[in-house]
Amino acid sequence: MAHKRPDVMKTLADARPEALDPDHLAGSARARHDLGTILAGDPRTPESRRPARPFAWRWALPVAATAAAAGVLVATLPQGGPDPEGSRATAGSATDGPRHTPENGRLALLTVADRVDRAADEGTYWRLTTRSSWVGVVDEAGSAFAVVASEKQAQSFGVRPGTQSLWVSGLDSTVRPRTERDAARWRAAGSPKDLTLAGSDSGGRLGLRMESGGKKKPTVTRTNGGDRIAALGARNVTYADLRKLPGDSAKLQEFLADLYEEDRGGESTGRTEWMWQQAAGLIRLPVKPAVRAAAYRVIAGLPGIRSLGEVTDPLGREGVGFALPASDRPGYGTGRSELIVDPATGALLADREVLTKPDATAAEAGLRAGTVVNYTATVTAEWTDRQLETPR
Repeated sequence: MAHKRPDVMKTLADARPEALDPDHLAGSARARHDLGTILAGDPRTPESRRPARPFAWRWALPVAATAAAAGVLVATLPQGGPDPEGSRATAGSATDGPRHTPENGRLALLTVADRVDRAADEGTYWRLTTRSSWVGVVDEAGSAFAVVASEKQAQSFGVRPGTQSLWVSGLDSTVRPRTERDAARWRAAGSPKDLTLAGSDSGGRLGLRMESGGKKKPTVTRTNGGDRIAALGARNVTYADLRKLPGDSAKLQEFLADLYEEDRGGESTGRTEWMWQQAAGLIRLPVKPAVRAAAYRVIAGLPGIRSLGEVTDPLGREGVGFALPASDRPGYGTGRSELIVDPATGALLADREVLTKPDATAAEAGLRAGTVVNYTATVTAEWTDRQLETPR
């Protein structure tokens, strides 16, 4: 008589201690401890077994038609922005110490990818709300000063036939001098209504209207062209296109590499920065959870990626940070791109650019190394069956 072979995997699972059940790890102290161990250094050394010390320290893409509707703002300003008070990163150099090696950054991001929320969900609209801010360096009448603009944006990606995709920008929008010193310099320049960004090749004329409080009315833009709801590189894509994206990181990297070759005539950043931006943008789009995880793995494979340890995002939420090496930032000097993510769920909390060395004009305007010159923070990203309410 044949004997039924035991299910070895089930036997092992039944014998597993409850504390090691993966369902009990996400969001737990164990999850944060595991990531802290990776960030701290080589787990084989006694030093790295100590708990990691707290380390103080943009991107949903509308279709290309939206960029045209935004006009001069898209043409002359960096995406995202800094906090309204010109916050500064307070950590030491991201190149010093064992916790800031590229290998640690890669391993930590791979850990985040493994913890992306896998809950399968879908609805009529993918709703995304972000808060962003940016610092502009202005050169008027031979005097440099800084202004800070902040706003909330709401987007809905209609994924069902007959639905619309909307982008509401300029919610709670303000534009004002960054400090009292900047306000005095603006007044000394004659309180100009239109300001010119330093280092702008296109003139950088912006209607900031600061004499009326710096506020502007929200703008509602329809961002779908037929069934095309978002932009990937130079392509306008449909929801079906987004759902077909591969959840395998090697295939996703190959797909993005093809997009990069298509977009080389229109992009102004290097390949690494471009791949970083596109992969991070995918994380905020209505893609499958496996694609979000693959996007993190693509970022983890970029050259020079480094961990920043535990950080606080612009909205005060705790997360872990990752950065690219510093590069030129026209109009500012040099700076680096950073991502802040929730290590328990894989949610992208914020992306930002941090100044590493101001140029002469930015320094005259009071910007220093560590100044956050722009950020975009995710407030909500969720499926819903209701269209967003637009302002009257």
